[in-house]
Amino acid sequence: MQEKPTQHTKLEGKLKKIVHRPIFQIALFSTTSMTILGSVVIAPSLPAIQSHFHSVAGIEFLSKLILTLPALFVMLFSPLSGILLDRYGKIKFLIPAMFVWSFFGFCGFFLDNVYLLLVSRAIFGIATALIMTGASALIGDYYLGEDRQKAVGKQGFATAVGSAVFISLGGYLSSIDWRYPFLAYLLGILIAFLAYAKLFEPHKPKKRSLTTHAQIGKFDFFRFLPAYLLVFLCNVAYYISPTQIPFFIIHDLGKSSDIVGISMSASAIAYGAFSLFYARLRNVLNIYGIYAVGFFLMGTCFLLLYVVHNYWIVMVSLVFLGAGGGLIIINSSSYILSMALENQRARALGFMASSIFLGQFASPLLTQPIVNAYTLLGLFLIFTCLMYLFGLFFIFQSKNKSELR
Repeated sequence: MQEKPTQHTKLEGKLKKIVHRPIFQIALFSTTSMTILGSVVIAPSLPAIQSHFHSVAGIEFLSKLILTLPALFVMLFSPLSGILLDRYGKIKFLIPAMFVWSFFGFCGFFLDNVYLLLVSRAIFGIATALIMTGASALIGDYYLGEDRQKAVGKQGFATAVGSAVFISLGGYLSSIDWRYPFLAYLLGILIAFLAYAKLFEPHKPKKRSLTTHAQIGKFDFFRFLPAYLLVFLCNVAYYISPTQIPFFIIHDLGKSSDIVGISMSASAIAYGAFSLFYARLRNVLNIYGIYAVGFFLMGTCFLLLYVVHNYWIVMVSLVFLGAGGGLIIINSSSYILSMALENQRARALGFMASSIFLGQFASPLLTQPIVNAYTLLGLFLIFTCLMYLFGLFFIFQSKNKSELR
């Protein structure tokens, strides 16, 4: 005799039906894509910003800091945001943070003081920490198993499509005036209203068991540390693209700034394409194997940049960069979501967000001294060797361990 579905089963079935609706997924994945737009939109403006504030001491560094300073504040506030979101719920922090994100992102349009601009970017970074942690944790709450792997892939695709469109738009707008790309942040207001209308808290914090706080206190950071370190390294390498390659295209290849955005979008398109196929790749390769593919693709990017000095080769190399970086980030996110307890997902993802943005912030700090000492070509050669070494390491690991869940 067939058992009647329990109330819990009915609720799970209703949740699954809701979270697979197209409009719901548009709201969710548009929210997650906001965080990456924080950086890519203004990346093509960096040379123009540097030129506009040329009289400011240290503007060569400060102009890059405008791009990467939010990453420092995401790094600092993501673990705290994870604790808050796990304890009090995600939606009540997520929606207000989206409005703050839009306003302080837009501030760059009318600020004419580089230090005030940096302050606005810092507040922008705090809002980004809440959005990135909350939206990613909601994916873990809404989806399970293979559905979650597909959702993580769709998240990567949405992020890539958004960044490809907006970095191209940012490149075009920056050719008119460096301020105009900041207008793109106003789109966040529309996304915030859509998220407010469609997203919901799947688990009410008040109904959680009395052991919740004890379980949160037992969060094992070191269990996820290898993934966090790989995410950090990936982003140090990935952010060579927006912080160094625009100068390479303009100064070394002699191209105009209006095509920088289009060039940068090549990596985002590749990121999105590989994101959609992540679930299928996961059925063929274990986690180590996917890491190996990701690092070899990134290494090939820097090898092409080092060997061939041609604009179209730059475009091809950025495709490799986006494909490899996307696989590493999505692979890490999927692994963390599968390993973290339900009431620890936001905290686990908060540290991942810290790793991502620490890598972004550290990228110019680590790479600029190499450029100063060995030129951009020396930087490309060093990262070619580094990425290939990690790729070889994970090839051996994938053969030693057939599966890693």
